[in-house]
Amino acid sequence: MKTMVYQKIKSKMSRGAFILWIVLGTSVFVGCLETLWPAYRLEVSSEGKPDAFLSLPVSPGDKFSIRFFHSYDRAFFQENYEIEHGSQILLRDMTFQSHLNGSGFAYPNFHLRPDGVGELRDINETREKVQFMMGSRDLADHKLIFKGKTFHLSDGIESFEIVEIKLKKRMVLWDVFEKVTSSL
Repeated sequence: MKTMVYQKIKSKMSRGAFILWIVLGTSVFVGCLETLWPAYRLEVSSEGKPDAFLSLPVSPGDKFSIRFFHSYDRAFFQENYEIEHGSQILLRDMTFQSHLNGSGFAYPNFHLRPDGVGELRDINETREKVQFMMGSRDLADHKLIFKGKTFHLSDGIESFEIVEIKLKKRMVLWDVFEKVTSSL
């Protein structure tokens, strides 16, 4: 059966033309797949370094948080983000137990919960990337929280380096290849 199909095609075109059509067809298919089905990864790196310390697959609507201890009063501070369409990061809100050096502030959407935790709600600022200076693990202990998992950023980024968190568009087929090879 296989040779019969090949013989019919071979009789109508040369072998080189047949291979060219296969390559072109595959290229068009992959191009359409990449355009219609983009894959994004949340990449955490030290600014200026080529390799990401952490790379996580994300989709629009996924949420992540950056949590650390405030340097002055050693209380937690957490920024909560959401992945938006179009490779944007949305700062949704902040929660904290810190007194922010006692300096106070005025914000219309500040709420104090009964447990003493403060919330800044409805910030909703879109960003291309999130940047901050990495604190030491013993003092700030910066963490990224994503889908119930906690990643200690000090495991791959040195104190006083600038942490950069951004979305990176990846080839879908590359992500599929990584999943297949990692399961072997």
